[in-house]
Amino acid sequence: MTVLEFRGARLEVRLGCSAEERAVPQPVDLDLAVRFRELPKACVSDRLEDTLCYAELIEAARKACAGREFQLVERLAHELFGHLRALVPEGAELWLRATKLRPPVTGLHGGVAFSLGDFAGPSR
Repeated sequence: MTVLEFRGARLEVRLGCSAEERAVPQPVDLDLAVRFRELPKACVSDRLEDTLCYAELIEAARKACAGREFQLVERLAHELFGHLRALVPEGAELWLRATKLRPPVTGLHGGVAFSLGDFAGPSR
């Protein structure tokens, strides 16, 4: 199995149940994994054009959030998954996690995350 993953791509998103919470963009971390059916050519060629550019995925995620508001992290993750899934090579699988870093819940210090994907995601 070959997997490309990145963790902690910081997005600024208008996210929250209340209008006050959505009034100011807040940090959301994006973790993503792409599982390839076959070994990417980049493993041999060492060329960017032979692999999936994670900078392009992060920029696509930022654009998908720009000018929009989301009430729930679940909806945000689902929307991002749909946008990014279209950029993944045919035959590859995508897994994504969106983590709202500072939910307004007393005593919750690790954030809240929602993940979904074509496979169970990377092992930690």
